[in-house]
Amino acid sequence: MNARRFRLALVGVLALAACLAVGLATGSAVAKKKKKGSNSITVSKTTPTPMPAGDGVNEIAGDATASLTVGKKGKGKLVSSLTATYLLTDPGGNLDDVDIKVIAPNGRTVFLDNPAIFFAGGDALTTVGPLTESPDSSTGYCFPDPSPPPSGCPNGSPDNNLAPPWAGTARLLALADFAGVGAKGTWRFVAENFSTRSTHVLSMASLHLNLANKPK
Repeated sequence: MNARRFRLALVGVLALAACLAVGLATGSAVAKKKKKGSNSITVSKTTPTPMPAGDGVNEIAGDATASLTVGKKGKGKLVSSLTATYLLTDPGGNLDDVDIKVIAPNGRTVFLDNPAIFFAGGDALTTVGPLTESPDSSTGYCFPDPSPPPSGCPNGSPDNNLAPPWAGTARLLALADFAGVGAKGTWRFVAENFSTRSTHVLSMASLHLNLANKPK
């Protein structure tokens, strides 16, 4: 091989190496970009929020509101899926007085399940939760029967096996209604007490949001 051909071959090898380096760097950047684009955020209030008794004269429920703010991490993001977690407590029981709802920054509202309402013995419980409700769970609720048969747990279906105080994860398909809602802003976790005699406590409230980019 003469000197001119050797130089041409060397230039070709260097050009190929440069192309490979650029390709690898680009691929790495794309991978990092994809990884960065798929994210989630959890917003919580872990300090207890007192729930006053309702106003029987004006027929207004007493409510405890936990305001959960999604900041700049939610800018330009939509909710792809969401789970909600709460804990209700009261030494006196009667937690079947309580309705719970989650309100998005745009006002979209979904009522959560309070399984204490579903069963005759629910009024005796002093704790409900921590209960996580998810549209991606198959688990339902049950309540043990002290004089079987039937045992009460599971209840009707093998999937209905989460027993009091219902600490775990259960299904709530309605939470899928939050898909596509803008994530940024203040979300409200509201527990409404319809008893005019008893007070209760929303001991913790938490939302876990999986985020997606807004379409361009």
